[in-house]
Amino acid sequence: MLEIGSGGPNAAMLAHLVGPDGEVVTVDIDESVTARTTAGLERLGLSDRVEVITADAGRHLGRGVFDRIMVTVSPWTIPKVWLEQLAPDGVLVVPLQIAPGLQRIIGFRYQDGHLISESTVPGGFVPLQGANRYEPPAVELTGLSGKAVTFRFADQIPDDFAVTDGVLAAEHAEAWSGVIYASRTIWLDLLTWVLIQPGGCAMEAKDPTDRGAEKSFYPAITEAGSFAALAWRPLGDGNELEIGAVGKGPAAGALTTRLAESIQTYGADHRECDPIFEWWPEGATPDLSPSAKTLPRPHGMLTISWPARLRRGRSTLPHIARNL
Repeated sequence: MLEIGSGGPNAAMLAHLVGPDGEVVTVDIDESVTARTTAGLERLGLSDRVEVITADAGRHLGRGVFDRIMVTVSPWTIPKVWLEQLAPDGVLVVPLQIAPGLQRIIGFRYQDGHLISESTVPGGFVPLQGANRYEPPAVELTGLSGKAVTFRFADQIPDDFAVTDGVLAAEHAEAWSGVIYASRTIWLDLLTWVLIQPGGCAMEAKDPTDRGAEKSFYPAITEAGSFAALAWRPLGDGNELEIGAVGKGPAAGALTTRLAESIQTYGADHRECDPIFEWWPEGATPDLSPSAKTLPRPHGMLTISWPARLRRGRSTLPHIARNL
């Protein structure tokens, strides 16, 4: 077993899981972290079952092949050397950055030269450091509140991006999808769906009203000088809420409608269906479904596809409500 991103407690638990005949290697780029790990393992009497290495895990460790690799830092990509050190049919558990601001902890199985997800759970870790560190390109503006509003994109800032401080000060448009969630529901799959749409980005606002509504959230889509962000509104006694879009800019009406329709499509066709994540390393030939979303990354390509579910009927998209 290989743990990438050390600390101590995980390595100790892994030593117990693999048993006296197993072997654990834990690696971290920070010498102070590995020193703490070494001291803790010595106190627990596990030094003979866990090897602690100070190194950049983006480079080959020279320790052979592992049956399992657990990553406890969040990478943007899956380095080739990780797969070179993973046994066929091995498992890689990694808190992968799917888009700026969004992680998924994914259990991948290594089969036929690529990784395919077997399970996912919500969660997040600090970003991976070293040779494969990732900093998403961003544009920082100032909203009407006087506070920062930042747009973060996956690979590059779109050539036509033209949202300005003036756009953030404009009146907003909104549209609603008819998709209902119970309050306090985790929308992880919906967030993933929005962020990988054309123009998808993380819109971080220190004051949510700069998006146009207090009840708004960071996934957004942009087009030239306009944006539409995820929004919600309470229904009835507040135990349910409806998902929609709020946006600003010359094309805000059309863009919020587009986002609301996309949310409606997700709700009708894919809600409650776990997306399938696959990682295709450089040189692999992807075998993709027509609906798969492809996300090129260093060292390979991430693909996401949603199984379809039986439709339960589709309502008509409500009209756009403008605040004038």
